[in-house]
Amino acid sequence: MGDRANFGLKQSDGNTIFLYSHWGGEGMMNTLAEALASARPRWNDEGYAARIIISRIINNDWAEETGYGLYVNQIGDNEHSVPVVDFDSQTVSLYEASFMIPFVQENPKFTMGFEAFINKFAKYLTTV
Repeated sequence: MGDRANFGLKQSDGNTIFLYSHWGGEGMMNTLAEALASARPRWNDEGYAARIIISRIINNDWAEETGYGLYVNQIGDNEHSVPVVDFDSQTVSLYEASFMIPFVQENPKFTMGFEAFINKFAKYLTTV
């Protein structure tokens, strides 16, 4: 059982880091929007922005053996569409769930800028 989801962080070198969350599906767009908002001061520094987003999503579960995983260019087990943050274009795109290795990023359901994504999906911004 679980509510498996993946969050993509596309890097300027073309690789995409995927954070797998075993229980992250419910509210995943809100979770990502709030994490992205927390990274606002570093949107132009993808290494720092990716670390901030991953840290915010994992939150207090860093010491746990299970619950989260990291992949490059492929996703973990999945039950939802996959949002991908692109730091170069400062957009978030949502892709159909795919188990293709490598993960194919084409024909998104939508693409929107960072601010538009945050405004649409963030519910409880505590730190911006």
